[in-house]
Amino acid sequence: MKIDMLALAAILVGSIGRAQTAPAASSATLALSQALEAARRDNPELKAARGEWEAAEQAPQQASALEDPTVSLMGMIAPFQSWPSNGQIGVSQSVPFPGVLSLRGRAAGLDAEMARQAYRAKTLSVLAETVDAYYELYFLLRTRAILKEQTSVLERAARVAEKKYAVGREPQARVFRAQVELAGLATDLVTSEQRIASARARLNALLDRPPRSPLGEPLGPPVPASGWDVGSLSAAALASRPELLALRALEGRRGVERSLALRKYFPDFTIGYQYMGPGMSYTGRAAGAGQLGLSLPLWLGKNGAAVREADSRRDASRMSVEDLSNRTRFQVEDLVVKLETEARLSKLYDDTVLPQAQAALESTQSAYESDAAGFLDLLDAERELLRFELEHERHLVDYAEDLAELERIVGGTLPPPGEKK
Repeated sequence: MKIDMLALAAILVGSIGRAQTAPAASSATLALSQALEAARRDNPELKAARGEWEAAEQAPQQASALEDPTVSLMGMIAPFQSWPSNGQIGVSQSVPFPGVLSLRGRAAGLDAEMARQAYRAKTLSVLAETVDAYYELYFLLRTRAILKEQTSVLERAARVAEKKYAVGREPQARVFRAQVELAGLATDLVTSEQRIASARARLNALLDRPPRSPLGEPLGPPVPASGWDVGSLSAAALASRPELLALRALEGRRGVERSLALRKYFPDFTIGYQYMGPGMSYTGRAAGAGQLGLSLPLWLGKNGAAVREADSRRDASRMSVEDLSNRTRFQVEDLVVKLETEARLSKLYDDTVLPQAQAALESTQSAYESDAAGFLDLLDAERELLRFELEHERHLVDYAEDLAELERIVGGTLPPPGEKK
């Protein structure tokens, strides 16, 4: 029975050699630059945001133009006895108070700027999410490879335990314990396969592809670096972050709205001309009349309320800018701390933790085969190496993902550590 269980576990998990930098590719690899280019080109959210921006750019010309003139035609139902003709035609044009049209055009221009910054923000957000999905898929593939590698180590220990049991040097419980550990690894592998499928579907969705479309294997994350300049990154974020620029444009628009509200205290005009035809005069000659009208801004309470509303909205926008500025400084500081920590931890794992854990496992494995160490010692060494390898990969992936998030906050490409943006 124990031999059958061991064979079944071996069939479930298979065997794989140790992968040093990246998971084995089934057919091809997928570079991060390729994934980002596809997301930038095909992502539906980006296309929608760009469409909104392009539409908003058409508004300033419309907002700063005069309204269409009005043409009127009038005919009398019962003409005056002394007038042989009863028809006339007129044209009129409404004209806002001077400066109103330019203000409306400026407000629409600021709306277009907000739409542009919204498109930039969406682009950076989608690219950061693509980086996250890309490296999460990489991490899951590496997890599967590490699990298979540890399974190979445990299979060897199980075979040694079986041989020892056969000659009475190991109790049967040790054999069963090895089989239980192998079954646990097999369960982890099944779970990892499901998570890999979900990660592939997520990345495909960002690239506007069907969930099960084939993808090349992602490459490993960059080598973590330290020495990030918080001051220059914060200054760059305050100057370039699209969400912040959009709020500043909104604050400017609120100021324009206040100017427009003040214009309500002044009248708008209507100018026109009416042509009455030759039959509309006693002399038989053509007659015409000019027209000049103006609105009467009598309801001062309404106009005052409009100004106070605009003041409140402008103040609220100013506070939103200040709030996001404060949060941006914190986010930059927080991400830089994380990047520095992940870089130090990654170097520590590379230089010390992993080599020592690997050496400890190899030493314990040899000692167990020669009866100088117990089976539980071997399991502990194997589990420690598995944990450290997964933690190391997690630090590498976290560094890459935090780097993408910092780029999103800063609003563009980051300078190398130690350089000012």
